[in-house]
Amino acid sequence: MPIQSVITVIASLIERIASLSLSVITLLIFVAALSRYLFASSIPDAHAIASLLLGIAILWGLGSTTWRDDHIAVDLVWHLCPAWLRRGMDILAHFLVTVFVVVLAWVLFGRVETILHAGQTTSDLQLPLWPFYGAAWLGMVSASVLAVVRLVLLMVGPEGLPSVSIMESEPGER
Repeated sequence: MPIQSVITVIASLIERIASLSLSVITLLIFVAALSRYLFASSIPDAHAIASLLLGIAILWGLGSTTWRDDHIAVDLVWHLCPAWLRRGMDILAHFLVTVFVVVLAWVLFGRVETILHAGQTTSDLQLPLWPFYGAAWLGMVSASVLAVVRLVLLMVGPEGLPSVSIMESEPGER
């Protein structure tokens, strides 16, 4: 089994973590709204938990997005360039994405440490915040690993990479 297939399976699992987080957010907000209208009572920390879970969903989803190269792209000049220059532009663009994702993972790790040592909690239920931040950080770590692997494979040979690859597309296809 080629490495691209294995990593695509891993990216799919990462996507499921993000979608599970979104499902929990949806359920939590629905139940919180229902309880407010039916019972005149709200779920404690529902908004805080939903916000934290949204961060987890976004950062776990970033890994899958990075692997599949599904980021929003504006290709104003790309299609006018020769193939060798397009490949160089693709590698440079993904290099910049990789640097951003790795730096963000590093900064988020520092934030997790700060929150852990400070003992920060939610206001109502006093739930510790560090597990939520830690889960989001793990999403960034997975995104970092997938970004580095994709960058290496893009430089070595992009033919097996999943993407909406602009390297193989012709003008007007993307």
